[in-house]
Amino acid sequence: MRAKIKSNSNLPNLFTAANPIQNAIRTSPYVGASNNKSLKTWQPSSSTADETLLPSLNTLRARSYDAIRNQPAARGAVNTMRTGVLGSGLQLQPSIDYEFLKLTREQAEMWQKKTKQEFRLWSENQSCDFLRQQNFLGLQELAFKSQLAAGDCFVLLPWKPYPNMPYDLRVQLIEAERVCNPNDLNDTAQIAGGIERNEDGVPIAIHIRTPHPNATIIGVNNLKATWQRIPFYGRKTGIRNVLQLMEVDRIGQTRGEPILAPVLETLKQISDFSAAELSAAVVNALLTVFIERTEIDTTVNTGLDKDGNEKKMPWEEANNYVLGTGTWVDGAPGEKMNVINAARPSSQFDPFFLACMKQIGMALAIPYEVLINHFSSSYSASRAAQLTFFKNILPLREKFAGAFCQPFYEAFLEEAVLKGRIIAPGYLNDPYMRLAYSGAYWRGPAQGQIDEVKEVNAANQRVLCGFSTRSEEAMKLTGLDYKDIMKAQAEEKAFAENLGLKYEPNLPGAGNSENKPSEDSNAKEGS
Repeated sequence: MRAKIKSNSNLPNLFTAANPIQNAIRTSPYVGASNNKSLKTWQPSSSTADETLLPSLNTLRARSYDAIRNQPAARGAVNTMRTGVLGSGLQLQPSIDYEFLKLTREQAEMWQKKTKQEFRLWSENQSCDFLRQQNFLGLQELAFKSQLAAGDCFVLLPWKPYPNMPYDLRVQLIEAERVCNPNDLNDTAQIAGGIERNEDGVPIAIHIRTPHPNATIIGVNNLKATWQRIPFYGRKTGIRNVLQLMEVDRIGQTRGEPILAPVLETLKQISDFSAAELSAAVVNALLTVFIERTEIDTTVNTGLDKDGNEKKMPWEEANNYVLGTGTWVDGAPGEKMNVINAARPSSQFDPFFLACMKQIGMALAIPYEVLINHFSSSYSASRAAQLTFFKNILPLREKFAGAFCQPFYEAFLEEAVLKGRIIAPGYLNDPYMRLAYSGAYWRGPAQGQIDEVKEVNAANQRVLCGFSTRSEEAMKLTGLDYKDIMKAQAEEKAFAENLGLKYEPNLPGAGNSENKPSEDSNAKEGS
């Protein structure tokens, strides 16, 4: 049994106002939660994700759009992210579970080849776009950039027939601003940010406004606003109707946050400083000379102009002076020439710019060498920056492929099976069969190389030592499938032999001197 401790009223109470030091320790066990001088004015509110984001979302979007339109640093950051994640677009590579489907490897390869050809028929045609403007690769880029700029992007999967197109599936992108509460009502627990939830808090539908809330085209702004309710899933079929592309940062978050949100102020400071430096440099390059007249006879008649009025003195002719190269301005009596040296460009501009870009790079998970596309350090430092960037964008690529590309591939397969263009027994009825047939990975741009010779040598050594495979290294270096490369080389070899030419590619591990790191290169790297 535990011994009971008797209270002693004579002992001082350590947690009372009489002991403020101990009270401070008890109420603020973390230094970051204390109220000292540096943190006294930092009293942020702690509310739900929607209460924090939704009231500021329209302003964040507008400023994000403006920054991307007009600020080089903002546009460069978004384009760098888009290029790293998508490149020219994610390419489909079907990968079915042929063992579960009880198919041979040859049968699986034939099925995958047929499916890939059918998907190309749909995806490489602009008719896959509801507006018939982009193919599937262009839609990927547009959807991803819209997600970065606005925080999220909505995608519909309608079926609409077009001439000379065997498939009816379409990609319809919806701007984030068009998804809003019906009749512009305030957010509630049921509908917030244009997204309707059930009693369990699960999103069940979106409300799309027509026209765009900020449309100013003649005739459009006079139209009466209407809202269309579209469920995320079909009530009877359970088929996906709506995709929402967004990064979820907090539990219960309804809408996405623009990627530039935490760096908008920094971007604005860079833009203002750059504009000020440019203006100052231009003004400093323009020299205007004022001529001082110490004596002048004001009684002298200057004569009459063509209208019969007395002519004015030279300094009375112009009220506003315009700066220009080599401008000469007559000064009035008593005026002296004063030349202002703006000392531009400022020596502090470049350090300030780099410091700001480093902060932006940290917020966006882009090394600043990659962000400004300038590699002035050593080979090792530059390669580390690229490796870090590639490691950071891989999760984004996988998320985008899973949220946008894969759902459309599965919807395409369903239509192709329904129309009999692809044979997949059990696909429509058995979820396990559906999963086995719809397996795929989406090939994106390969990791960049600073020195391709060194990268190839390193890949060769990893293969020879058993740390990697040729398929994996081929994907890293070129972004291509190793089997496709070997097939292409076989075709090239047969073509060369038919022409009587000798075909000897330098394969990894073939013992060629070109594949071995030279002592000179190792010595230089070590130095």
